[in-house]
Amino acid sequence: MHSQEQPAQAEGKVVAEVLGERITAEQWARYEREQNYLAGRETANELRRISMLMDMVRAATLRIRTRYNDKNLPDLRQIAEEEVARLASRARTPEEFEGWVRSQGYKTSQEFTDKVEVRLRGLFQLERAIAPLCEVTDAEVEKHYDLLKDQLVLPAHRTAKHIFLETHGKNPQQVQQRAQELMIRLKAGESFNQLAREHSEDLHTAAQGGELGLIWDDARRPLPELPFFDEGAIPAGTPHLVQSRWGWHIIQAGEITPARRQTLAESRDSIRSALISAQREIAIDTYFTTGVREGIRRQNIKIHAK
Repeated sequence: MHSQEQPAQAEGKVVAEVLGERITAEQWARYEREQNYLAGRETANELRRISMLMDMVRAATLRIRTRYNDKNLPDLRQIAEEEVARLASRARTPEEFEGWVRSQGYKTSQEFTDKVEVRLRGLFQLERAIAPLCEVTDAEVEKHYDLLKDQLVLPAHRTAKHIFLETHGKNPQQVQQRAQELMIRLKAGESFNQLAREHSEDLHTAAQGGELGLIWDDARRPLPELPFFDEGAIPAGTPHLVQSRWGWHIIQAGEITPARRQTLAESRDSIRSALISAQREIAIDTYFTTGVREGIRRQNIKIHAK
């Protein structure tokens, strides 16, 4: 595996060795700072720090495998540059980002980009290695559908739009009077969408004519205290004035589509994605766990940190 020229070895206290390449305490600390920066936290606890070191061991194993065993990888430079650009966008100025890069031990952002490219090459190698373990057949999808079909229920739903008038900090009677006046105008034939654009105080929906989209009879449902479903549901097709704790709503709702079980055709893609995701997680864990355990057994991987 190591017939080619070895990369320069890092200096400093060694916390791990992977196939002859050293991971130093300084590299570990730098990686910790990078991960804390990406996660938006100041420090990590000891368990997370050890987990980060093992991440570095796994990454080193993958990097070495990529470097010595596979030269048929695509050009990932552009993707690496885009990833660094996204990271740089978090800084207030380009100078601030360059300062952060130097604080992590890199001379320039280009050197940091080189490191990101190496990581991406390793990830590409990993995805290719585990791909055969993440294939899902139609028969497997159908089997899982049969197991889950009683849970795969589409809740009742309907379309809705509203004109909202807030009562907080206002005279409730005056707000109610305004809502009743708008109801009169709607019954006289004025456009619901136009009145919503002009008068609704729901800034998220006013520009779309008050459109709330599909309302589902489940936890995703907005305005849960309003009677969209069940007994006393808002009638379909005509404006209806209702009150919530936030104010008055003129609701115009569509017909209710009853709840029903999802068909195999409707569920196929989501089931396949869930199965692939589960198999991918197992495959990645097996790939690294097996490699690291075998490396430790053969003493090709040594962990010195406690």
